Amino acid sequence: MNYRKNLNRLLCGVNVAAMVPAVADAKPADTKKADDRPNVLLIAIDDMKPWIGPYGDPIAKTPAMDALASRATTFNNAYCQVSLSGPTRSSLLTGLNPDHTGVWWLMGSFRKNNPDIVTMPQALKDNGYETVGVGKVYHPLKDKEVKDDPISWSLPYIKTSGSQYALSNGRVATECADVPDNGYVDGVIAEEAVKALGKLKNSDKPFFLGVGFKKPHLPFCAPKKYWDMYDRESMPVAEFQEMSTDPVEYAYHNSLELKGYSDIPPFESFVDTKHLDTETQKRLLHAYYACISYTDAQIGKVLEALEKEGLADNTIVIMFGDHGYHLGDHGMWNKLSDFEQSTHVPLIVSAPGMKKGVKSDAVVEFLDIFPTVCELTKTEHPQQLDGKSLVPILKNPKAKTKDYAISQFSRSCTENYTISTDTDLKGKAKELEEDITGYALRDSRYRLVEWTKGFKTYMPFDESKVVAYELYDYNKDPEERHNVANDPAYASVVKNLKKKLHQYYAKSYSSPMSAPIAKTAAGE
Repeated sequence: MNYRKNLNRLLCGVNVAAMVPAVADAKPADTKKADDRPNVLLIAIDDMKPWIGPYGDPIAKTPAMDALASRATTFNNAYCQVSLSGPTRSSLLTGLNPDHTGVWWLMGSFRKNNPDIVTMPQALKDNGYETVGVGKVYHPLKDKEVKDDPISWSLPYIKTSGSQYALSNGRVATECADVPDNGYVDGVIAEEAVKALGKLKNSDKPFFLGVGFKKPHLPFCAPKKYWDMYDRESMPVAEFQEMSTDPVEYAYHNSLELKGYSDIPPFESFVDTKHLDTETQKRLLHAYYACISYTDAQIGKVLEALEKEGLADNTIVIMFGDHGYHLGDHGMWNKLSDFEQSTHVPLIVSAPGMKKGVKSDAVVEFLDIFPTVCELTKTEHPQQLDGKSLVPILKNPKAKTKDYAISQFSRSCTENYTISTDTDLKGKAKELEEDITGYALRDSRYRLVEWTKGFKTYMPFDESKVVAYELYDYNKDPEERHNVANDPAYASVVKNLKKKLHQYYAKSYSSPMSAPIAKTAAGE
C-alpha cells in the first residue's frame, strides 16, 4: 500500500502540506535481498498517550499515524509495564518485566543487574540482521556508562544534535517558534532516520532500525505551524481533577516534573482552591497536541522514505508511545502512576502478510513485542521472555493471547513526588523510605492495584507485605472516580483478581530471570 495515497486521502481539505515530504515519482531501485526475512522498523515516541487519530481522538491531527493504522493492527487495549520511560523501555526491549530487569526508575541498568540479558536488536543482530538506532530508543539519561547499549547494535549508534528550545526563554514548559522542523531535535532525528534507510537498503542483510522521537515529552516545544493547527480556547480541560473516593495516597503524586518550569504558576494538586488555573491548563493542552502533530509529521517522513526506498512491503513497522500521561486528570500532571491515563498506551503494528486497517480489543502489553518480533522474523527466543507473541492477533483481530496486563510503579523511588509534600494530608514519607510498589492487574473491565511494602516478584510473596488496594470498574467508572476495593458488592471481584495477581507473582518468581536480580538486590 502506498503511504502517499493514504496521506493524500486523509489530508483532504487540511492545510498541512509542510508536514509531508515530497516523494520522487521515479521507481525505486530493486532492493530485493537474498535474505528475504522482513526488516523491522521500531518507532518509539516519548510521553505520547493514545490522543491520536487511530484511537478516535476528536482533536488530534495525525495523518501519518492514521495512514500507518490503515495498513496495520491498532491495539485498543495496550499497556506499558511502568509509566516511566527508562523502566518501560528496558522491559519492552528485553521482553522482561521490571522485576527481572531490575530497572524501576530512571537510574539502573539491566546490563549491570544481569549482563547475560539479550535485547531485541541484539537477538536480531546475532541472527544476521543489521541493527542501528537513532534518537531515544533506550533511556540513557541516568545511565551514562551504558548509554545506548552498544552491544545491541551492529552499526554505530547514530548521534543527533538538535535543540530542545529554539528561543532563548530559559526553562519554560511550552514554546512556539516559527522555525522549520529541524529547528527542534525531532526534525533532526527524522532526517537521520531517512538517511539510515537510504544506506540500509543497500545491505545484503535485513535490518532493524530503532527510531526514537522525543516529543511530546516536556518541554512542549514545536514549530509554529503545528500550533496553528489547533484552537486553544476549544481545548477541553480534564473533567475530574480530584482523588477518587476511598483514595490510596501511594497512587498519587504532586506533579513535581511540571512544577520545575519557570512559566508554570504555583499550584497544589488535590486542594480545591489551588488547582492549576484554566488558562495555563489550556496552554499546556494546546502545546501537547502541537507536539503530537509535530512528531506525527516526522513519522510521516520516515514512512515516506521507507516507501521511496522500496522497503515498505517487507518491513514490520511497530509504533508505540512509551507510556500514558496525566494532563490534569486525577489532579495530576505528567506520568508516574498506575492509573489508566498513565499506563494505557498507543501500539500499532504493521507486518507483511497480516491484517490491514483493523483494530483489536485484546488486552496486550509491551512485553509482547519482543516475542512477536521473534516469531515474525523466525528468530529463536534468546531467553525466557515474559510476554506472548501477538501474531495470533495480527492474523485475527478477534483473537486474544492473555486475560490481563500487568503494570507496576515503585513509589520508593519517587519520595519527592508524593502528595505528602504538597497537601495538608498526612503523608507517608517515613514509609516511603522502604520499597512501596503498586502492582496493577488490568483485564477487559477492571484494574486491581495491590500496594506492597518491601516486595518484588523476584522473591516469594508474603501477604503481610500488602498495605492497600484499589479497584476500578471501567464499565461504570471510566474516569476512576471511585475506588471500590472495599465495597462489599465487589468482594468476589477482588478475590478473583487477587488470585490471578498472586499467580502472576508466583510465575515471575519461578522464572530463571529472577535469580540474577535477587542476587543483585542482596549485594552478591
